[in-house]
Amino acid sequence: MVPQRLTSGRSADTGRPTGRGSAGRGGHGGVGEVSAAAKLQPAVGPPTRPDIDRILADPDAPDLVFQPIVDLRLGLTAGYEALARFGDDPRNAPDLVFAEADRLGVAAEVEARVLRKAIAARDHLPDRCFLAVNVFPHLLSSPEVESVWRTADLSRLVLELNEAVAIDCSSALAATSQELRDRGAFIAMDDVGSGYAGLRQLTYIRPDFVKLDRSLVTHIDDDQVKIALTELVGGFASRLNGWVIAEGIERVEELTMLVALGVPLAQGFLLGRPSAHWQFLDPSVARRIQTMAARTDRSAHIVSLMEPARVSTGDHGQCARDAACPPCMLDLADVPESPASATETGAVRQPSGDRDGNGDRDGNGDRDGAGETTIIVSNRCRPVALQLAGGAGTAGGAGAAGGAAAQAPRRIPTSLFARPDEPVTEVARRAMTRPKGRRFDPVIIVTEMGRPLGLVRMERLMLRLAELSAV
Repeated sequence: MVPQRLTSGRSADTGRPTGRGSAGRGGHGGVGEVSAAAKLQPAVGPPTRPDIDRILADPDAPDLVFQPIVDLRLGLTAGYEALARFGDDPRNAPDLVFAEADRLGVAAEVEARVLRKAIAARDHLPDRCFLAVNVFPHLLSSPEVESVWRTADLSRLVLELNEAVAIDCSSALAATSQELRDRGAFIAMDDVGSGYAGLRQLTYIRPDFVKLDRSLVTHIDDDQVKIALTELVGGFASRLNGWVIAEGIERVEELTMLVALGVPLAQGFLLGRPSAHWQFLDPSVARRIQTMAARTDRSAHIVSLMEPARVSTGDHGQCARDAACPPCMLDLADVPESPASATETGAVRQPSGDRDGNGDRDGNGDRDGAGETTIIVSNRCRPVALQLAGGAGTAGGAGAAGGAAAQAPRRIPTSLFARPDEPVTEVARRAMTRPKGRRFDPVIIVTEMGRPLGLVRMERLMLRLAELSAV
């Protein structure tokens, strides 16, 4: 779905676009921002009826400009958002025009104009790119707008349901959305995280794209609540097979955080301003994204830090990895794909004779690898404890015991499990909420069924966090 095209060039357009429609139509990232010069100008009134009549009398109105939407994994231009422009008169700012047209009862005609021009522009898109355009959901079934989309090929077109008004969660809108999809369109929900865009609407519409409101993106690098909300929306969209688009990226720090969070698509002035021509990502920005994404792909998932570990039922019973215990056998296919997958780290080490978890696999009374840790499991292969080998700097013991002094082998209860695909940052946060004496115990990596794959030592986790912060 995401195009893979790499070219260069930046827009010379330095004027920030205004919003589109009542209540700031179209959100921020591409359409709801105001230039510094505009902020110094006195406020202007709305367009008058003659202004709207002149717009409707002009067969070439409105003009469209296009803001790039960027793939944050590949550093490529994935698509564009089409934004309406109604001339240079401040009274004809898009949000004011749509608000007045709505008041005068001609919003559907203006909407049809924009959609018709967007469909025409779509035919000239660069290869493997899509074109997004805002639409008011309540106008989709109006005669003027319906006559445009019902007879058109909508492939490579993304219709953004604008959230300046409430979405009517009715069977009629569901049927219209399905008809649009049948004609090739994708459906997006705009400004999620503000206004009327909520989980109920996401569940009902099941959009192909979810656009994060700029309010969630601004200074996300300094706000744990915004990070958590972005992760929440991203996880929810993923369950619906949707893609998240972050709007309004203006700072490198925001871009870095969104790449680290795995947000797939984004737009904003840092990535490209609206332009009358198809512009592409600046090569230096593309390289930066590719570098950050490569670092994230390689190191952001906890499985990249996983080490092999023995698995034992402890003092009694068979080893959990023994061939005589088929229900507990773990096939490597259960390990999710990862840049540093369990097949590369050795996965769970299968002991040949360690029945008591003391590290003596060959039965000679010696520990084979004194620094190793054994995962003690129940007879259902669920981790219940860790057998920590003795010695200086024992994993999990140094932090809790206050140094690297030699320690005798000891057994501790499990305190934290993590799935292989969990972000390193999230696991670190959870680890630090453990009781003080357990905060530096190893983290056990488990499958969705709770079976052990290996473990992560907190020393390695802290080092990885330092590496990520240096990106």
